[in-house]
Amino acid sequence: MSTKIRPIKCPNCGSEKHIQLDEKLYRCKNCGTEYFLDDDDITIHVKHHFDDGGFTRIKGDANVSMSNAIRAFVIIGGVLFFLFCIMLFGFHSSSPDLSSDDSLNVDDTYKAIVPVKHDGRVCFFYLTDRRFHNTFYNNRTSSNGYYYGFIDPDSGKVLADKLLISDDDARKIGMTAFHMLEIQHLNQAKKWYITIPSQFILEIDPQTLTLKNVSKTIFANKKAMSSGISSVAFISDTYEDHASTAGVGEGFKVTNNMAETYYYFPATDRLYTEEAYEYAQQLPASELNGEVHDSVFYILDRKEASESSSQKGLNRLWRIRFMYHLGDPQDAGYFLYGVTDTPRGDGRMISHNAITDWFAGFNTKIDYQDSKYILIEYNASISEDAPTVLQLRNTNGVILWTHSLELPMKIGGIIRDNQKIWFRATKENSETDDEHYIASLTLKEGYLKYEYKFATEHKILKQ
Repeated sequence: MSTKIRPIKCPNCGSEKHIQLDEKLYRCKNCGTEYFLDDDDITIHVKHHFDDGGFTRIKGDANVSMSNAIRAFVIIGGVLFFLFCIMLFGFHSSSPDLSSDDSLNVDDTYKAIVPVKHDGRVCFFYLTDRRFHNTFYNNRTSSNGYYYGFIDPDSGKVLADKLLISDDDARKIGMTAFHMLEIQHLNQAKKWYITIPSQFILEIDPQTLTLKNVSKTIFANKKAMSSGISSVAFISDTYEDHASTAGVGEGFKVTNNMAETYYYFPATDRLYTEEAYEYAQQLPASELNGEVHDSVFYILDRKEASESSSQKGLNRLWRIRFMYHLGDPQDAGYFLYGVTDTPRGDGRMISHNAITDWFAGFNTKIDYQDSKYILIEYNASISEDAPTVLQLRNTNGVILWTHSLELPMKIGGIIRDNQKIWFRATKENSETDDEHYIASLTLKEGYLKYEYKFATEHKILKQ
């Protein structure tokens, strides 16, 4: 039987334009369908599926084509949804129990972290510059600004988290220098205060878990301050070897808007002029009005490690007994240039004596002291990478334990309960954000534990 010659047409679209792939295999130039000739029955057979550089053009039976298309879109859609979920939740894994419906994504830059006591238990106060992520899934309803809160260090539970002031309101009143804030606990007043340059005073109340601006109310009964505050700062100890509680008074140096400077002491609610303040500092204990205590504090006497060295690497602890006038001016800077037999200051010192021999340590300082314990911080060498060493002694100078931290660590804000010493530990990073921790040391063994890490990127519940 002879072969009949007929035009070769694409069975799918009817086009006669084609490419011959093999002896009897063709591909349509118009629609891409592959087909071949059968000599026995002179028919054309269609090859519906082929590989064209990874792209498949679906033709032929409409039902089959639609089914394949739907299946492809379902698979691709599922993959894209999975990747979206990873992007949405993967970067905020610090709060896995919060869904996007009831939480907001935030960045926190901490300005203050200090331990306080709430209902007799240690908790940590924080003040942070908070930025809310402005993304379509956040449904942002909260303001960027400065927030504060309190955290239970044992459980990590946030006891309170509140807005102090929004960015817009802070700019309106000039409360913007949060990077220069100072925070102190005034022992005699039994109050925590924060100063923010140049004219703001805030009071932390751990019992009510609140922070409030008292810049106007704190001087409500003082006519001399009726013009308002132009600048305020803590009256602080300027002598590096002295404990902060033994400085020149627990109060504020404040200047009003008439350029007049005063010294204010919250414990006694007394406002002194500069002249009266300098006079009251030097009064003997017999002439002081109000309550006077026979008090004790500890200082470090330091000297060079060797005759050829300028580094102070040898230290001694000294006990100082003095008459402390509660909440009023004093000058307890008795040893400005090291411990000598000719102390200076307000003349209220009763006695002073060394309680330890010389011991080695660089950049040594007293981090904490009370009626039972003295916590000392130092570096074992002058190397910049030397780890931080913490040492606990009793008030007779006896070493109870010495603990070396793995990395250099900045220690701040220390408080003690019956079992532990609590503090803020900061790992400073030059290329990334500093890392802030709540850390504890057991009183008995000095066992160090990082109890909680303050997350800089995390989720919070919607207000």
